[in-house]
Amino acid sequence: MELETSVQQPPLQHTGRGDRVARTREAIVSSTLTLAMEGEVAPIVRDIAKLAGVSARTVFQHFADTAELYVAVLGRALGASGASAPDSEPRKPLDERISTVVSNRAGRYETLRPMWTFVETLRRRSTEAAAKTTEIYAGNREQLAQSFGQELTALPGEKREHTLNALATVLAPESWIVLRERLGLTVEQAREEWRFIVKSIFSDSH
Repeated sequence: MELETSVQQPPLQHTGRGDRVARTREAIVSSTLTLAMEGEVAPIVRDIAKLAGVSARTVFQHFADTAELYVAVLGRALGASGASAPDSEPRKPLDERISTVVSNRAGRYETLRPMWTFVETLRRRSTEAAAKTTEIYAGNREQLAQSFGQELTALPGEKREHTLNALATVLAPESWIVLRERLGLTVEQAREEWRFIVKSIFSDSH
C-alpha cells in the first residue's frame, strides 16, 4: 500500500463555511470508503477526488496525506471509536439479547467484508491505523460488557474477564470473516454459529 503525500497547502478558513467544509470532508471519506468496498486496497487521490466531485488539491486541504484519510475511513468502517451504547437492552432476556447482539454485529461485519483486505493492509502498515483499531475494539468490548452486564456481574472477577474476552474474540470482525470466507457459511449459518458459541460461553461460565 503506497501512501500519497500532499504538497504544502494553505490552511482552510472555517469561519462561516463550517457546514460546507464538513460536507466536503464527508464526501471525500465516503468516496474513499466506496472505492475500498469495491476492492481497492489503496484508493488513489485522483479516483477519490473524481468520485467526490472535488479536486485532488481539495482532498489534501482536508487531509495531510492519504494515510490520514485512510485512518478516517478505517474508523468509519469499523464503527465509532470508544465506548458507546450497548448492542441490546440489558434488561431483556438473555436469549433475546444474544440474538440482537449477533444480528447487529453480523450486519455491520457483512457490510465490512468486501473491504477487509483494505482494513488488514492498512492496520499492518500504519501505526495510526493500528491504534485506531485498538481503540475501536476496546469500545466494542465495552458494548458487550454493557449488553451482558447482568450475567458478567454475577461472575467472580477473573472469570468475568475471561468470559468478556471470549465474547469479544468470538464477536469480532475476524471471526465473521472466517465463518463467511474460510468456512463458506451463509449469513444465516454464520449467525447461528455465533449464537451457539455465545450461548455456550454463558453456559460454561456458570
